[in-house]
Amino acid sequence: MILPLLALLVAGPSPAAELVAQGDAAFAARGDPARLAAALEAYRRAATLSPGEPGVELRLARAEAWRAADGKERSAEAWSAAARAAERALRRLAPQWAAEVDAGGSAAAAAARVDARGAEALYWFALATFSGAQARGFAAVLVAKDVALASMERAAALDERIDQAGPHRALGAWLAALPSAGGGGVARARAHFERARELFPGYQATRVREAETLCVLLQDRGRFRSLLAEVLASDDAAAEIAPENALARRQARELLAREDRLF
Repeated sequence: MILPLLALLVAGPSPAAELVAQGDAAFAARGDPARLAAALEAYRRAATLSPGEPGVELRLARAEAWRAADGKERSAEAWSAAARAAERALRRLAPQWAAEVDAGGSAAAAAARVDARGAEALYWFALATFSGAQARGFAAVLVAKDVALASMERAAALDERIDQAGPHRALGAWLAALPSAGGGGVARARAHFERARELFPGYQATRVREAETLCVLLQDRGRFRSLLAEVLASDDAAAEIAPENALARRQARELLAREDRLF
């Protein structure tokens, strides 16, 4: 869960807190490109005023991640911005992680030094690191995968419910996309997808990620169609995830349009 605005108001209202409130109001309508742009502008200005403040940086990381997921033209740049914001928050919330990283420690050793306070920052950092690498190509994925996997596995252990079971959804997709020699694996990928659906059955992005990764890997056309049919038949009873579900339906239609090239 994104750190509450109250954390920014302990010392009384400030320009940064006012910008965050404006950003939150705009981000609620993030499916509208103009409102997303307004949210990003507000969060970026707040981050300039309060650099490293977790309540600001995590909002910025989430908004940049949405920008990356919602559009393809500048996804690498958006993921990079999300990773930087998440790292700034993580350095504040888990200074022991920063010390390990700065000393040249391993990805696993650094991730192990993050406690529950830094779980969300670690999640966005891992997601943006791996997703940004994917946007740049497989060679970049091979470079980033050890850091991203160790960080996401630690985030899942600390709080598997972040971002509607985001750690499980990400690990499922990544393990399906990576070769076995690179840390991938069908059984582990399936288990992560199943856990994500168990925790948040109404969050349709999990089904889209499984269809485009695991189903394509296994050439399971029947399950591919079944998962995407569930996405397209979904409603938006939960208003807080309506934009994400609308995006999932759009992505489901795009995948179905490419079905014959995928199978």
